[in-house]
Amino acid sequence: MIVLTYLDAYQAKKENHFNTIEELMLALSGCLTLPDYYRVVSLTYKGQDIGYKGVIGDLYQTVSQLDWKQFESN
Repeated sequence: MIVLTYLDAYQAKKENHFNTIEELMLALSGCLTLPDYYRVVSLTYKGQDIGYKGVIGDLYQTVSQLDWKQFESN
């Protein structure tokens, strides 16, 4: 499971959950109806923090270039 935690316009912490990487990518490619300027608090994959800090608008490029295998359990 992938959890995207962000701050909305009222600085309230919100979460979106995605079952797969493909589902996240589809949402980020245009289906996610969040303003680009919302600040990302965290992005986790299988409970591990991906380490992304930035805004929603820059997330697609970062996520598309990630090597997701590095976050698989050893």
